Amino acid sequence: MLEDIRSRIGEEFGRLTQQVTLLDRQGRCLVPELPDVFLLPDHFPAGVPVTKSGYLFYLLPGFESQVLAVRDKPGAKDILLLCASLIQAVRAMHGVTGDLNNALKRLLTGEISDQELEAVMTDHGIRDGVPRCAALICIQGLQGQSVWDALHDVLPMKETDLLISIDSRNAVLARDTAEGGGDEMLEYALALQDTLQNELGLQAQIGIGGTVETLRELGGSFRQARRALEIGSAFRSDPQVYEYGKLILERFLSEIPADTAARYTALLFSPDKAKQLSNEMLDTAEAFIRNDLSLTDASRELYIHRNTLVYRLDKISRVCGLDLRHFRDAMTFKLLLEMRKRVKAAGAVFSAQP
Repeated sequence: MLEDIRSRIGEEFGRLTQQVTLLDRQGRCLVPELPDVFLLPDHFPAGVPVTKSGYLFYLLPGFESQVLAVRDKPGAKDILLLCASLIQAVRAMHGVTGDLNNALKRLLTGEISDQELEAVMTDHGIRDGVPRCAALICIQGLQGQSVWDALHDVLPMKETDLLISIDSRNAVLARDTAEGGGDEMLEYALALQDTLQNELGLQAQIGIGGTVETLRELGGSFRQARRALEIGSAFRSDPQVYEYGKLILERFLSEIPADTAARYTALLFSPDKAKQLSNEMLDTAEAFIRNDLSLTDASRELYIHRNTLVYRLDKISRVCGLDLRHFRDAMTFKLLLEMRKRVKAAGAVFSAQP
């Protein structure tokens, strides 16, 4: 996208009878691309062109990483102001504005150059080399309020944290994890989810990516967070906070072709068998497996008598032919149950085959 913007600016500059040059803050030529390096003024008063060495320089408003230059002749100031407006219009057509949020949003999608990123960090005092973890926060039910405003009011943020608005429902928190490490991020996300629910009445889903060491790598953590939200919401319903690094099984199952997954799922969850396995029975099986096949712990979690749990496990064994009290059968049931969720999310329907 940046190349398209520069190409369009270059076309427009090429129509001028007087050469106008777009520079970075080191004086290097961006448009047109020339080997020349300009010696820039030491200070740029806001909105005022500055004369030096026979040239008139103008710091682009909202894009302090770039400077316009033209020979200091009569009418040069008007040319610079018109060219600045032209650049802003071209950038706006491509969705690029001069605010910090827009720059960070383009960082997440890989649409910002190294030079611009360096300038953004300098202009806004953002520290690099700080380990950060991206959390994608999706909030439902916002009425007349942006997700950025809703989060900014309740988020306990460090000086090195970054809050980035993606759209009306989604925002990314780039959290400094230098002190607590990646494990602290899960506790933070759960606490945030609880705060949004209890204080603002808002439902939030949160995907958490891995920790990265530089700002340039933040886009990778964001993509993991987005993927965690996609996969986690398909496989799990609670607690709606999903860590990419802890979704290994779900990530593996999500990559199995839908027709293959549906075919194997139908071996266990055929229409006849599915009718006999109510949601209560499936919840029982998941609780039993989640509690490491412990009858005592599972019955306590489910608030049922141990004998009731045994009865349900026996029924599952009769229907499916798998005794969940044995690890191998429990593992098979768990894999096919999770694969069934993947099939339902994909909307695929296939019949079992020998």
